[in-house]
Amino acid sequence: MVISFKVHSLSFILFLLLFSTSVFAKESVSACGHHDYPPWNWEKEGKIVGVCAEITEKLFAKLGVDVDFTYKGPWKRCQKHIEAGTIDVNICSFANKERLQYSKYAKTPIGFNENAIFVKKGREFPYEAWPDLKNKKGVMMRGVSLGEAFDGFIKEHIEIKRVETNRQVFQLLALERGDFTAYGRYPGLAFLQSIDQAEQFSVLKKPVVEGKLYISMSYRSRKLHLLAQVEAFLQDPAYYPWVDELLVKYAQIYADGYKKPYNKNKNNDE
Repeated sequence: MVISFKVHSLSFILFLLLFSTSVFAKESVSACGHHDYPPWNWEKEGKIVGVCAEITEKLFAKLGVDVDFTYKGPWKRCQKHIEAGTIDVNICSFANKERLQYSKYAKTPIGFNENAIFVKKGREFPYEAWPDLKNKKGVMMRGVSLGEAFDGFIKEHIEIKRVETNRQVFQLLALERGDFTAYGRYPGLAFLQSIDQAEQFSVLKKPVVEGKLYISMSYRSRKLHLLAQVEAFLQDPAYYPWVDELLVKYAQIYADGYKKPYNKNKNNDE
């Protein structure tokens, strides 16, 4: 009897432990974002950080859900993870026809990103509309989209060299191996400040694309139902003033914490 009691007691304790773990374990989602697009988001010490990361973390926290920002690879790989459903949330991106096939986007933008033309100082050219870019050579990061219309325009009319990082983008411009890059005004300026090269490049005044950034979730995610609840938080009147504060905050964090040596003569365009 004693032995039987001990066995049943042990079984009951194990049951309680399993029950308490299943009931009280906090729900979580996995997330990814662009690895090199400050201040919106970038990779730091194996995590994605930045404006969109903090927004996503805080909005899902309101639902009692943790977000795992473990870095799973560069931007193009992030898209593949969302498509496959191995990651739940894309924290910040433009919507285009391809991405809409495998992910559901919030209706309300997570933020607004003005994209501008960056050139090496001294190599400025008149720019008022997309046709002014014809016969120019562009440099952009792989996987970057500035919206379906502009993507289609550059594919048809402009020679674009694709590279892995924004460092490589600006190195090629410095070496005059490209005429321009179309890049987010905030991210571009934040990056150039971080490498002490803001004075070496010019930003043309006229925006090339004024884009809306969205949070989205994989159609394969088991947590897809959470997106509707996140949507409600995006419509709070205090939301966009908070985003403006975060842009200033993370531009400074990136500039202060990511000072990197810059070798304008280095050929690093692999």
